[in-house]
Amino acid sequence: MFVKDRMTPQPLVVVGPETPITEAQRLMQEHNVRHLPVVEGHDQLVGLLTRETVIKAVPWSAASLSALETRYILSKVKVGKVMLRDFVTTTEDVPVEEAARVMVDHKLTCLPVLRQTRLVGIITDIDLLSITAEMMGARRPGIRLSVLVHDKPGEMARLSAAIANVGGNLAAFGSWKGQLPPERLGIVLKVDRISKEQLLSALERLEGVEILDVRVAV
Repeated sequence: MFVKDRMTPQPLVVVGPETPITEAQRLMQEHNVRHLPVVEGHDQLVGLLTRETVIKAVPWSAASLSALETRYILSKVKVGKVMLRDFVTTTEDVPVEEAARVMVDHKLTCLPVLRQTRLVGIITDIDLLSITAEMMGARRPGIRLSVLVHDKPGEMARLSAAIANVGGNLAAFGSWKGQLPPERLGIVLKVDRISKEQLLSALERLEGVEILDVRVAV
C-alpha cells in the first residue's frame, strides 16, 4: 500500500498567500479540515496552514478585544504572513509505513504529496490511523491475541499453522519490538472461525510462545 492509495487527491481545499486568515478559517470550518496547502500558479506548493498556525496568528494584544474587533484585525492578516514555509513533503510512490515513520519522527500531522513540484494530494495522521485500524482488523469481529515469541525465522509460520490446524482463520496481524529484549518479538493477531478456548488450546502447546492477552472483539 502506497501514499497514492490513501491520500486525499486533488482537488483539495487550498488557499493562496494573499488569502485573508479569516477566509482560511471559514474554509477549515466549512470543509472540516485541519490543514490547508498554500499554492501559487499551477498547484505549486509554497506553504502550509494548520489550525495551530491560525491560532498563533491571533495577536496576544487582541485577547481583550471583542470578537468583531478581533475578526477585523485578522481580516488584515494574510496567509503568507503566518503559513509554514519549512515543511516536509512526500510522493505518491512512498509506502504508507514510511510516510507514518516520517510523520512520527518529525511529530507531524500531515504530509503534502508532490509530483515533482506540483501538489497532487495530502495524507494525514487520521488517514494513517485508519490504515492501522484496518490492518489490525479493528472493525472485524474475532479473537484478539497478543503473544511474545522468539525473534527468529519461522515463528509466524508456527503460529499460523497451529491456528489453521484447529480451523482458525488468521484475519490480521502485526508485530512490535518496543522495549522488549532483543531476542523477543511481540505479535498481535486477530483470529476468527474458532472459539477463544480452541485458540488458547492450540497455542498453549507451542514451546516458547508466551500469551500476554486474549479477548473477544466484536
